[in-house]
Amino acid sequence: MQEIARNVFLLNDYRGVIPGIVVRAEGTILIDSPPCPQDSRLWRARCRNLSDGTDTLLVYLDAHADRTLGARMLEVPVLAHEHTVQVFRGRSAIFRVQGSPRGEAWERCSQISNMRWAPPQIGISHRMEIFWDETPVIVEHHPGAHPGALWVMVPDQKVVFVGDAVTLHQPPFLAHADLPSWIEAIETLLSPDYSDFFIVSGRDGLVPTSALHHMLKFLKTTHKAITAIAAKKGTPEDAAGLAPKLLAMWDFDHTREPDLADFYLARLQQGLQRYFTSTYIAPHHSQPEDN
Repeated sequence: MQEIARNVFLLNDYRGVIPGIVVRAEGTILIDSPPCPQDSRLWRARCRNLSDGTDTLLVYLDAHADRTLGARMLEVPVLAHEHTVQVFRGRSAIFRVQGSPRGEAWERCSQISNMRWAPPQIGISHRMEIFWDETPVIVEHHPGAHPGALWVMVPDQKVVFVGDAVTLHQPPFLAHADLPSWIEAIETLLSPDYSDFFIVSGRDGLVPTSALHHMLKFLKTTHKAITAIAAKKGTPEDAAGLAPKLLAMWDFDHTREPDLADFYLARLQQGLQRYFTSTYIAPHHSQPEDN
């Protein structure tokens, strides 16, 4: 566990997702949950050790299975954006493994099937301030990486949790993206308003300013390439064909997991194909979330 500011913690020893904890005078705010059951049980124990019996609230930064699948273990109220609430209403009560590999973290967890979801009980449309101390923790909608993407800001400690808006050593998920909005979100993080903030990625933890610039370059490159394919009346398969070139923009440790390149390639191929379909082929019909 890493304390990045007073009473603001990261847990960076879980697979796929880096959860956060914000401890306030009157309650504890949990940010995301790891997908693997064994990690979720450990996460629950750590949360209970920090909460001191006060109120506890879990925030889903979006609807992605990687950050919501293990939340059932926590047995606490869940807050999410209204879009995420709707996604859960369309899901079956029990998660079942299905479909081809998509480069998602839960795919590498053992004993992952037949887990029950923990649907959100609280939905917000834009912004919520949680006054569990003298200054609030702010939960705010910032779409781009996902229609229901939220950021959690701790203004007095200059920390902002941005979920999948930024990645450092891995390509992002594109299946449910809005690339122009995502570019705008990164430009917001590069603005003077966040110049002295610790920016926390939901996949990689603390990210430097250089990572924001790289993310912006990747998103603009991706958007330009996909727009060009659409202008030529290309297909979703043509969009998926961009994946090898885009993967080359990311620096990750091949020695840690030999098949990591294939894992991330599948993530990009699936994401590019689904993004192209939802944006250019069926723009008025949003694709349902998986699982």
